[in-house]
Amino acid sequence: MNPTTQLSTTSTHPARQQRILRLPEVKAKTGFGRSTIYAPFYIKRGANGEFPRSIHIGARAVGWLESDIDQWIETRRIGAAYGRG
Repeated sequence: MNPTTQLSTTSTHPARQQRILRLPEVKAKTGFGRSTIYAPFYIKRGANGEFPRSIHIGARAVGWLESDIDQWIETRRIGAAYGRG
């Protein structure tokens, strides 16, 4: 393949850069423990605070989109600032 026509495997477009976080990273970002992360009925559901659902990345492996976790944290932070979180 000609180097000038070769496609890059990494995109600079922000919507296309989706990093998948594994459990230790989600725990570190949220401060939640394993049981809280895996037991979503303990956390308020719905668009107004729903903890992001995991995605399957293998037969026995799951992860969370970093953008979903970051958005959830920001939503909680804004809610707390207005006395709703």
